Amino acid sequence: MMRRNALVMPIFSLVLGTLGYYLRRLELIFVFDSVTGLPERGSGITYALIWSTLAFLLVSALFAFRVKIGYTCFPDFDTAFGTEPLAYPMSFLFIGLLWLVATVRYYYSMKSLGGMTPQLTVFVLLSALSAVSVVLFAIEVYQDPQRKTKQPLSIVPVIFLCYWLIFLYRQNASNPILLSYCYQCLAIIASTLGFYFVSGFVFGRSAPSKALLAFFTAIYFSFVALADNLAGSIKLIFVLIIVINAIYSSMLIRNLQKKTG
Repeated sequence: MMRRNALVMPIFSLVLGTLGYYLRRLELIFVFDSVTGLPERGSGITYALIWSTLAFLLVSALFAFRVKIGYTCFPDFDTAFGTEPLAYPMSFLFIGLLWLVATVRYYYSMKSLGGMTPQLTVFVLLSALSAVSVVLFAIEVYQDPQRKTKQPLSIVPVIFLCYWLIFLYRQNASNPILLSYCYQCLAIIASTLGFYFVSGFVFGRSAPSKALLAFFTAIYFSFVALADNLAGSIKLIFVLIIVINAIYSSMLIRNLQKKTG
């Protein structure tokens, strides 16, 4: 049953995320005033997005609760996620390279506009380090799960995403319209939690139900955030985060063990 859910639940998150993306696009086009930027109060599109989000969160939470009461997993990352096939490091090698390309493109696009600041420089550096870390982490786990280097590598994306959230808030500190960037915040928060729980497995603090809920919500909110007016490089990073969480959720569900007694 759980092996089937290893495919069903990530696809469910992707489908609902696609719906959220579509509703968000409609919201940005028809709900926000083109002159003032203020959203229309009581818009049906906004409520439709909210209700679809709540429905998604409810289903995801119920699945996570089912995992919590009925299933367990191996304590270590490599056994809990089943990282033996060569496809695992190869997939993350491709993801990391694309992430690095997106980071470099974002750097040069901002530099050409003369918008480079110390905060943005830190953002770019942390993003590049995260791209490298996801590749090295996958290779380290595949080659030798006992290596201690995988522990610091698992923390780098968490640090980057925490900084990204602060960076996003500082960019919008003077923006009174929370609805204009709230889904980006939710996407980054969920993604941070996803990498945080992955790191928890590495440090022997496994929490499969919480990790799966974080993976699903990261997929959904990252999809919704793609509808916002963002640089193409940033959108690519969100797409890669979606792929990472889809892979990790499928791997973890596939290796869950039913509780006995």
